[in-house]
Amino acid sequence: MSKKGKGRKLVSLCAVGIALFMMFSLVPSFIPPADATFSSVTITEVTPTELHPGDTKEVTVTVKNNGGMDARDIRLAFQGTETVSLIGPTVVHINTLNSWCSKEVEITVHVKEEAPNGVYPILVACSWRGYYFNSTKGYVATDTIEAQSGISFNVIGKGVINIGDVTTDPTDIRPGDKDVEIRAFIENSGEAAAKDVEAKLVCNEEFKPSWSGTDRSYIGRLNSGEKGEAIFHIDIADNVESNTYSIPLQIRYKDTKGGEYEVMRSVEILVEPKPEFEVVSFYTEPANISAGDEGVKLHVRIRNVGSEEAESVSVRITGEADVPFDYDVKSDYLGNLKIGAEGVGILKFDVDKDAVRKEYPQGIEIRCSGDRDLGDDNVYVFDKQIQLEVTSSSSGRFSVHGFEALFALFALFVAFILLLRRKSF
Repeated sequence: MSKKGKGRKLVSLCAVGIALFMMFSLVPSFIPPADATFSSVTITEVTPTELHPGDTKEVTVTVKNNGGMDARDIRLAFQGTETVSLIGPTVVHINTLNSWCSKEVEITVHVKEEAPNGVYPILVACSWRGYYFNSTKGYVATDTIEAQSGISFNVIGKGVINIGDVTTDPTDIRPGDKDVEIRAFIENSGEAAAKDVEAKLVCNEEFKPSWSGTDRSYIGRLNSGEKGEAIFHIDIADNVESNTYSIPLQIRYKDTKGGEYEVMRSVEILVEPKPEFEVVSFYTEPANISAGDEGVKLHVRIRNVGSEEAESVSVRITGEADVPFDYDVKSDYLGNLKIGAEGVGILKFDVDKDAVRKEYPQGIEIRCSGDRDLGDDNVYVFDKQIQLEVTSSSSGRFSVHGFEALFALFALFVAFILLLRRKSF
């Protein structure tokens, strides 16, 4: 072959090669790039992630395909736990999730009551099929792909202790009342359980424990929404004023993990008005009492120092052992005494002839009714005491009388002698 013929053949081959190259370069390549050869379904975001014990909330879960290949027939199976579980369907289906795209799905999550604080995971079993275009087969789905994913929730809760209803026995508390029972309901209005709950009344001089330990009450465990009754017994001071009082209440408890807490609350009680008496003064007629005296009058002056009017006030002598007084008049009626008013009771007695010279304690009982206009129908009794002194005994009394008789005889004898002497002159 001539050189000219070889040249033409080479040019023809080059032309065919160029044509083939141009033809194949215009045909799309169906070999996917590296990042487009797979699909990857995963959960990228959860809102909200902070829950509280007892919550039932709608949770938004963002599902994303992080691969270059589309995904179809996506199935998400949420595996709840005893503490954090799903309400309603536990499986979510998504038909298609294109490459690099995401979709939000809704689930309903419930947190168990009294769930301890902590982070709680929920496993999610994911399955799907990849989906791509094949030049000869068209769109083709891969075999099912399975993977494990998960979400987690931070459970935060605590017990909140408050005071509920408070009752007392008696219902109407008066100054001087003893062994008053106070019942207070301790409520857990928080989101978590509280255990070893113990309440202590912080008493003072006006409100004291009736006996040892009655200012404390152990309740134990209180789950969320529960309440327990604390019982106390206190004595009310005699001189406490009529008013509403707030007695501090110290409450200590633990959470379910053993953490210790202390809160201060208070118990409100109303002290109703009440009459109260004091002995202002007393004296006897005669002022000096001797053994054998008869018809001695005892004057006792009293004053209403309470917070309400006293009705039907009376003064009465109480029987005392080893007191040498025999009362003919043991009581006296004084009528009604307003706040600050005074009254005098007059009593009458004889002194035993063999009474020893000394002071004797004499009991005085003051009895009255409450102010019925204020709804006080109580009968009050107040025990007071005074000291009565016998100034001379029976032996001393007879010696004085004997001396007086002897002195009188001596005076008569002297007068008789003087009279005789005058006659002799």
